[in-house]
Amino acid sequence: TDVNEGEGGFCIIKGSHKSNFPCPKSVVNYEEAKEHAYQPVTRAGDVVLFSEATIHGTLPWSGKSDRRLALFRFSPANYAYGRGYTGGWPDSWLDGMTDTQRLIMEPPYNHRLDRKSLKMSEDGKAVSVETGSRADFKKEFDEAVFGR
Repeated sequence: TDVNEGEGGFCIIKGSHKSNFPCPKSVVNYEEAKEHAYQPVTRAGDVVLFSEATIHGTLPWSGKSDRRLALFRFSPANYAYGRGYTGGWPDSWLDGMTDTQRLIMEPPYNHRLDRKSLKMSEDGKAVSVETGSRADFKKEFDEAVFGR
């Protein structure tokens, strides 16, 4: 199905897979900062590739035809957001870093994995570390499909 500009469907916040800060719920819920939601124009047969760690969703569909898609996930199990990244940087690279600096060095994956993230003040300074939380039913699904 062709998807023209403004017809809705798949949207993404470009670069959000690199964020070590939780996205405000008002942005995730498409209540504000709508200019950051990018809806690609595609033609029937086009393929859109993106990291599962990127904030993405679906805008209300207003196209003239039914919307069709096929979803395929390609990645080693240790890189899919359902499992999270394993390993990390060598200890020698992290020596001398503060806990906050180590947090910033985490690989790109979403805070929904119960990962720690920085809570920022209005002036952009890190004020605390908090742990995001993914819905229990999603965690249970991931455990059933991927194991622990």
